Amino acid sequence: MDWLLIAVTTYQIYILVAIVFIIVDNREPSSTLAWILVFVFLPILGFVFYFFIGRKWHKRKKSEQVTQHILGDKLFKTFESLVHVQEKQMEMYDRIWRQPAYKKELMHLLYHSSQSLLTTENDVRLYHDGEDKFRELLIDLQKAKKTIHMEYFIWRSDDMTAAFHECLIAKAAEGVVVRVLYDFFGSWTLKNKDIRKLRRAGIAIYPYYNFLSFMKLHTLNYRNHRKIVVIDGTVGYTGGMNMGQEYRDGGEKFPFWRDTHLRMEGQAVMHLQGIFAIDWYNTTHESLFEKSFFRFPAKRKKSVVLPVQITTSGPDSEWPSIEQLYFCMINSAQKYVYIQSSYFIPSPSIYTALKTAVLRGLDVRITIAGLPDKKIPYWTAFTYFKELLEAGMKIYHYKKGFMHAKTIVIDRVMCSVGTANMDLRSFRLNYELSSVFYDSRVAGEVEKQFVQDMKDSREFTLEDYLRLGQLKNIRNSLARLFAPLL
Repeated sequence: MDWLLIAVTTYQIYILVAIVFIIVDNREPSSTLAWILVFVFLPILGFVFYFFIGRKWHKRKKSEQVTQHILGDKLFKTFESLVHVQEKQMEMYDRIWRQPAYKKELMHLLYHSSQSLLTTENDVRLYHDGEDKFRELLIDLQKAKKTIHMEYFIWRSDDMTAAFHECLIAKAAEGVVVRVLYDFFGSWTLKNKDIRKLRRAGIAIYPYYNFLSFMKLHTLNYRNHRKIVVIDGTVGYTGGMNMGQEYRDGGEKFPFWRDTHLRMEGQAVMHLQGIFAIDWYNTTHESLFEKSFFRFPAKRKKSVVLPVQITTSGPDSEWPSIEQLYFCMINSAQKYVYIQSSYFIPSPSIYTALKTAVLRGLDVRITIAGLPDKKIPYWTAFTYFKELLEAGMKIYHYKKGFMHAKTIVIDRVMCSVGTANMDLRSFRLNYELSSVFYDSRVAGEVEKQFVQDMKDSREFTLEDYLRLGQLKNIRNSLARLFAPLL
């Protein structure tokens, strides 16, 4: 029986070391307990999982954070004319337009948390499904004269992307410099033959951050969830839609795909270009920070001024700026908060902010996917519903197709359209992006679409929750154990 005693002792030492190892990471208690369970029930495999997807490497790799600050400094030199007028512009905007005070507070938050510059000379068009977005994107790409920069979480090989591949190849033949980034795991269906075809045409296309290199294996769990297109430094696209047929028509799995994307011209496009430049440098070490890549648009009349800030967050961020943005928007609202997200696994701070907003008399509503693409996040969301419903929040499951939009609008005075879901992965693990509009027209359009989507949704009530049954509640609670790991 000596071997049994040795095995038990070894297991006990392993668990003790593992627990200490996790505790010193200073995670939230729920995350710590979840990882302890993984170590207990999956002794060897659990350590492998933790090494690749659990360890907070971004907090330990200080050199990577320094690199981000250095790159940010380079961009600030490029945007020098905008940087110098930030405080003055915020004050002027607050005084002339007489907007709610919380707008100015949010402007300052994003400027200090993620170096997000307030830009005012902008035009925007919103898309609420893929048909118009992809048609107009293709037209804009065909007009490109100098550069095309594209960055997507998912890039598929299908009939729709084939048309874009041919367009990019044709533009490269004309002398346009084409650079493409994609997330390796998000774009696992992108065929190698398509990558080779694009590269043979002279297109520079790479998986973001080269996750499969030996020295970067520990970053496998950090997904680049951003969607960016910048054409000639003057036209930009961003939002929720990736490059794939389903984002146009729902694909084979869904009858319809509801998403929100946008097309911008003006100063904000320079910020999109800067974000791409940082991501490109981190992947290829090629510098795109020269002023020649950034086009400063001509001054516009006040009647068409559109204040916009584009903020980012990721594993290398000093602050979780998008989580902080959502938190402050919810807490700042004076009448209502409308949210759209595929998934709903809120952080403790967001969860508290939502309950508090409802209890202080606000109309708080959220529309999430009613036809899920991933079961575990879908089940996990139900575990957060009871307290929110008891407080008075309204929850809707979108049934017309798949809900993929990531928007939040408050009081019809400001809104955010971005890539980040209302979940822990978007807040803590993904590289994300959000465009914040301090404008009643844009906010009104987002709100109008939200109201339309409610008609295509089924409200989930407290009575519905109470009818779920014990087995489903147990299933959902078990799924929630893994929420901090998702």
